[in-house]
Amino acid sequence: MKRRTFLKTTGLLTAAIGIPGLLKASSSASENSLPGFGILTGNTGGKWVESNPEAALREIVRMGYTDLEFGDTYGMELAYLKSLLKELKLNALLGPTSMGAMLDEAQLRKDIRACQEIGKKYIVCYWPWVDGGQNKTIEDWKQVAHRLNTGGAICKKEGLQLLYHDHDMEFLPVNGQIPFDVLMAELDPESVNIELDLYWITKGGKSAEEYIRKYPSRYPVFHVKDMDKTPARSFECVGEGCIDFPSIFTLNQTVGVKHFIVEHDEPADPEACIRTAADYLSHVRF
Repeated sequence: MKRRTFLKTTGLLTAAIGIPGLLKASSSASENSLPGFGILTGNTGGKWVESNPEAALREIVRMGYTDLEFGDTYGMELAYLKSLLKELKLNALLGPTSMGAMLDEAQLRKDIRACQEIGKKYIVCYWPWVDGGQNKTIEDWKQVAHRLNTGGAICKKEGLQLLYHDHDMEFLPVNGQIPFDVLMAELDPESVNIELDLYWITKGGKSAEEYIRKYPSRYPVFHVKDMDKTPARSFECVGEGCIDFPSIFTLNQTVGVKHFIVEHDEPADPEACIRTAADYLSHVRF
């Protein structure tokens, strides 16, 4: 190294040392971690949660989870569940609704009340149809958006944010168009946003990073779900599959995602899978 370059470099280093936090910030610029993470206890927890929900929730907290996505009250009285969650400092974050409720205001308001009673912030529509979803047209997808907008406006007035949860079908072309793009063009961002499932968008053949950048600020919640490394591309415990979560998580601050919810649709050993995911998300850096 030339003497001039050496003196310039050491001078900058000395200046950095003299400014509190500057050197530390520089060395840790690529070492971000998640602010927290949660779990959808239904499919993911399976029989383990069902057999003794209070013990499972206590263990979930010990693993490091802070947010819950769930529907019923785990068989507990509502007042007891609320006191338990308060004790455990578990955040009841998301609850379910349906497309059927988008067509039946009385049912939607029932779903809303169930979320309100326990203080949830989001209510999620997990399926866009009232049938199996075969042979849908682009006009059908536009109708889905219209129904979600109507339901989302009601949810907003009641203090809840309606989210739509994707699967792979939204990313498979229909008459040359991608249904997810059709939805995003039609949905009112003031009333409806997206719980983006990172497994399903990958299964649908699209890049999560591309779509996160394409529609920034529309994904307050990610479903953190992994994919196995076999040709079947089946579900895998988070951290043991092939989805590049660090590359996706580098976009967190850019796009405004707030919550990261672990899901596995059919774990062979729910407790072990939940523990694996917690360990991975506690240590992942990006």
